[in-house]
Amino acid sequence: MDPCRTWGAMALLCLLVPGGHPGPCRVSIYPEEPTVEFGSSLLLNCTSSCRNYSQLSWEVSTTKMGTQGPGWVSLSIPNVTSWRLELQCFGVFGQRRDITITTLHAYRFSPPQIYLEGDTVAGKEARVTCNASAQVSPRQTPNLHLKLWGGGLPPSTHRGPSVGLSFTAQPEQHGREVMCKAVLQLGRRTVNASAAVTLWVWAPRTVFTTGDNLTVMCRAEGNPPPQLRWEMPADTGWELLDGGTTITVPAAQRVHNGTYRCLAENRYGAGAASVDLVFRGSSRSPLIPVVVTLAVVTVLAVVAVSWWLYRTRGWKPMPS
Repeated sequence: MDPCRTWGAMALLCLLVPGGHPGPCRVSIYPEEPTVEFGSSLLLNCTSSCRNYSQLSWEVSTTKMGTQGPGWVSLSIPNVTSWRLELQCFGVFGQRRDITITTLHAYRFSPPQIYLEGDTVAGKEARVTCNASAQVSPRQTPNLHLKLWGGGLPPSTHRGPSVGLSFTAQPEQHGREVMCKAVLQLGRRTVNASAAVTLWVWAPRTVFTTGDNLTVMCRAEGNPPPQLRWEMPADTGWELLDGGTTITVPAAQRVHNGTYRCLAENRYGAGAASVDLVFRGSSRSPLIPVVVTLAVVTVLAVVAVSWWLYRTRGWKPMPS
């Protein structure tokens, strides 16, 4: 005998499940483990497994808005200001009440940033560091993991807000990319973000002889194309050529000793590179000048690269 036919009005509580056996009506919440950035908005949905309810509603201790339809009711919290918030949805089916409870977890997460300590000079010790930050509540330590790799460096991982690598810079590392990924674990869900920088490995100080002809070139790439600007140790005795990309110093003298710095800038930021040059007295005849050509920079617009990374590698939630 089918109990759903013999219980009269109570038959409204019955729901056939696989195998033909009646089962109670249930309510469920999606997503099951909600996580949201602190201060942002949240939308959840509560559904009923059957339509014969007299009431389907949320119980939360915060400002809420929502809409409803056949078999569902939504919950919208426009501004999440609690790190941990209990959420309940209930349905009333005749004399029976079914309740589902979940907990909202809020977080703050700052994407990783990579820092190179000082100039990276071939043959010298250098260090690269990646930092990120996260908060899940004032009294809890976030489950944050960082991984740093690339640029010819051994991969390094660390649980916490910082990971670093010390290395001896090599010329072949010039122009290679170092990457960092930060992963914040939030229960069964994660959020992650990545960053990257390009290594610029400079040659050690270069010594030339006074009277030599010197050419210093700077190349920069970016979108929009960056503007170039030079900083030089002397304000005379040099010429600017090729639209500002090349400096020539005919018969360089000791006054031209120092750092030649090229700066590239567009609307998204700026990048720079430099080289140190030393001119010493000559024992050769000044009638036989030597032409020295030195390519200083290829500034891959740190400028444009940062914008590209923001547009293509910004943080995003990973599916649970």
